[in-house]
Amino acid sequence: MLDCYWIPGEPATFATKKEEKWKKVLESELTGIISRECKGVSLDFVLSTLAPNGHPLDIDNLCEPVFSVLCGKLGWFAGRPNIKYWSACKSVGTSTGVYIKVSNFEFNMDKHLTVVFDSVYSGVLPKKATDINFIKWVEQKVATDMQRRERYSMKIEFGGLAVNIGEIATGKVKSIIDCMVPVLGGKCGAPEDWRIDRLAVSKGAEDLNAGQVRIRIWGK
Repeated sequence: MLDCYWIPGEPATFATKKEEKWKKVLESELTGIISRECKGVSLDFVLSTLAPNGHPLDIDNLCEPVFSVLCGKLGWFAGRPNIKYWSACKSVGTSTGVYIKVSNFEFNMDKHLTVVFDSVYSGVLPKKATDINFIKWVEQKVATDMQRRERYSMKIEFGGLAVNIGEIATGKVKSIIDCMVPVLGGKCGAPEDWRIDRLAVSKGAEDLNAGQVRIRIWGK
């Protein structure tokens, strides 16, 4: 059986006024809980709206405060670098909060979703949202007949184990997402990554070299 915890409240994103309040709720609810030894976690966010005050919420920014508390405050996983896989999804509901499930990694896409991008990148990973070289690579790999979708699911798999996938705000994960403008829409430095409703990230993929990353995106 998996360790699963429901934390009620209104999830907040990284670097917003409500972030500290939400982090205090998380810490209060989870203090004293010792999670079993595991390398993965899934976060299921239930929100009152996907775009409060007209500002759409990015799923990676929702994850950052949770990892800050789990790893920084409570010491889960013995630190962010030890997280080997995680997934997150966001939806609207009447009872808001987040389900935190410590488990083995599973990520099965809904059958009705359509693959819109699937490619392996070998090279220097982007460090910012405006990495032109990476964005041009994405452009080259996008199918000429690709149709822009309203919502997306995304999976990022790293070949090596050195990358810290638990570091969201300044890590490689966010930079890769932000550079997927040719698929998600938006413009350089301002991607429409709020369209991502489900995100999964892992490292140590056996069929990839240490310097490679596989990116898959589904649309609906």
